[in-house]
Amino acid sequence: MYDRMEVGMNYVAGMGAGQSGYGVDTARPGYLPRIQINESRRVVQGHVSALTDLRAIFAYKATNPAFSLQADLVNKLTVAWWITSMADLELGDTIKYALSAGTGDLITEWDPHCGFYGDIRISARDARDTIPIRPAVHSKAVSAWEGLILRESHTVNALAGLYPTMAPVFRPSTDSLLSTLMGRVRQFAGRLVSPAADTLSGLNVPAAASRVRSGECLLYRTYLTDRTRNLTQKSIPMGTPGSSWAYLVPPGGYLYPFKRLIVSTPEALLYDGPNPYWHGTYPVSRLKLWALPWHFLGVGLLNDLLPLQDSINQSARDIELGIKKWMDPAVVYNRNAVSEAFMRTFDPRRPGAKIKLNYEGVKDGFKLQDGPQPQVLALAMQYLQFLISKFDDLSGTPNLHELLALRQLPGADTIQRYWEALTPELRQEGRQVEAFLRDVAEQAKVLRFQYESNARRVAVLGDAGTLLEDFDFDPEVMVPAMTKGEPGYHPDLDKAKPRDERAKAFHRAIVFTIAPNSILAINATETKMIRLQLSRAGLYDAWSLAETLEIPNYGQPPAIPLPPLKPEVAMQEFQAAIASADPQQIQAITQKYTLEPATGQLLEMRVPLTVTERLVAMRQMGLGMTENPSGRKASGQEPPHMAQKSDGRTTIEESSHKPGPNSNND
Repeated sequence: MYDRMEVGMNYVAGMGAGQSGYGVDTARPGYLPRIQINESRRVVQGHVSALTDLRAIFAYKATNPAFSLQADLVNKLTVAWWITSMADLELGDTIKYALSAGTGDLITEWDPHCGFYGDIRISARDARDTIPIRPAVHSKAVSAWEGLILRESHTVNALAGLYPTMAPVFRPSTDSLLSTLMGRVRQFAGRLVSPAADTLSGLNVPAAASRVRSGECLLYRTYLTDRTRNLTQKSIPMGTPGSSWAYLVPPGGYLYPFKRLIVSTPEALLYDGPNPYWHGTYPVSRLKLWALPWHFLGVGLLNDLLPLQDSINQSARDIELGIKKWMDPAVVYNRNAVSEAFMRTFDPRRPGAKIKLNYEGVKDGFKLQDGPQPQVLALAMQYLQFLISKFDDLSGTPNLHELLALRQLPGADTIQRYWEALTPELRQEGRQVEAFLRDVAEQAKVLRFQYESNARRVAVLGDAGTLLEDFDFDPEVMVPAMTKGEPGYHPDLDKAKPRDERAKAFHRAIVFTIAPNSILAINATETKMIRLQLSRAGLYDAWSLAETLEIPNYGQPPAIPLPPLKPEVAMQEFQAAIASADPQQIQAITQKYTLEPATGQLLEMRVPLTVTERLVAMRQMGLGMTENPSGRKASGQEPPHMAQKSDGRTTIEESSHKPGPNSNND
């Protein structure tokens, strides 16, 4: 499968077997047709469109109710990041690799130079640039490997910016070394050659030592599962001092509990130390849309389609050649009847040609040879249509077209037709992408806990990005630092523990969930129907419904008196302000807190967060679902759809056209 990966990618790019460029085959004579019907590209594009038009029902949920606020904040930050970073494009590139080559890799890492405060960055990669080190035989998961090497290319200036103290050691790699890179830069290694220094620098270098360099430098990032322990009698500091991944290893502890990272070029060692990510796994997620138990790599969609693609191209070329031979037939000349100049200038395709022969005793001066029989061309056209139809059947293209049409034009039977259009192959691909997204989501979640600052959260979400934990022992990050005696106290989150240990325990309390088959939008319409019916029954608020229906600029509910998120802290603040007898403090605290007259319960003026709190806000504002008193009430049996009455009126219906056993046919 490793050797076939490049073949599939070339076919999608329009460079099939025996071709050196897009539609150019140097081995074919110039008079032969070069037509290509690139069904491979169309199929890959259709699958990518279906798998990246996300309507996934996913969310981060807290197993401990005390951490619901953090889970909700991670959800909001993830949605904002997905939209602003256009992450679906990188996901699409990964799917293109998986469809064409069988396997696609996605790197999830924190980029401190992204935006103003840094952000998560994902990038699709060729799986051949991820070199495994002792991969596990019993498991194909990347996390079970003993290590891996990420091979990539950077400019010298970029590496000097990342490692300014080691700028003198960076030299462009040779083109022969860059040619080993299987990613996006490999095909340009021999074409874009620029001098690595000034034009006279090579005069004092022996000719045997000069090698062509193109200005790019290979970088190797080696991640290892290093089980080395601290065998000394004192703690050993690890990591860059002052960084979030710096920690102390007690006697007997592992030196690299989150794995080891070695960064190098072919000529220099840049870093050797702990992995800077708390999740303790390799930052690589591998997607295989069709995995076989006996293959280390996945099998691409085009693995069985490439012979059909070759036959389609060859049949199209034969048909075009047959038409050309029919329209421009071969001509047999009688040298005793026509001259040499006539043979060179005569064009049998010219209509209305008049030819005069002056030679006596010659019956025919020239004769047009018949081309292929029309019946043969008709059979060739039928065979071409058969090949294209069989190609579509094996690739599932008709089902993709139906799925996309159902998304654009939802009807009364959308859900049923959607299920019918979902072939086992499409459902299996969707499930593979969902499993793949779980790994990406887990890594992204830990990166948020490790690197997300309060300043960036406020910049993205406004005041809603501020957590109560920002005012406790451990500011800036979303990892709680608790004190004994406070509500929801957990020993693993005690403020006396290092931040990395608390983060490791805390991120397990926030789990990523995704609804089955939701990656293919199978649940999108059904979810909207359910929430619409709950809203009509008064069990779902208008703001949450607007989010579900993707209505922009709907706004947020206003602040209302609600139970405080931390009752003990709120009571202490309220009592301290009242005891101070300071009018300004009392005025400020009464604007933030209020007492319920009936029960005397302390309430906090804040924006509702849950559906229940938003329903309370709706009742206080006098809002609710209204129905037209005239006419039959909407049953909600089917998705809302346009319908035309017998008198020509256009209405919105939600009821089934099939009458019940006790209903009248009206």
